[in-house]
Amino acid sequence: MLSVVCAGCLQVMKRDQQPRDDIASSNSVVISEALKRAAQRAGAQPTTSQSQIAEDVAASPALCSAFQNEMNAAVGHRLDNDADYMPEKYPNAEKFFKSE
Repeated sequence: MLSVVCAGCLQVMKRDQQPRDDIASSNSVVISEALKRAAQRAGAQPTTSQSQIAEDVAASPALCSAFQNEMNAAVGHRLDNDADYMPEKYPNAEKFFKSE
């Protein structure tokens, strides 16, 4: 069965139902959490607060756009390679991710 990678993907799938600001906000949260986990795994010591990272991420449309593009590509790849995915069962996902 197709599983959702992160909260940002859920936002993409429901794009027409939610304001653009909610999607950007969700992406910012996902990105800042991912950065926090990556820093912890690498053993890096933060030089700024988590809230400052979240603010910086939210203030960077380029970063949020790059993240969204990567998520779209990852989901598209997953749809192409997941034997359990049935396009006829999820026509909106098929239209959205295959239209690019």
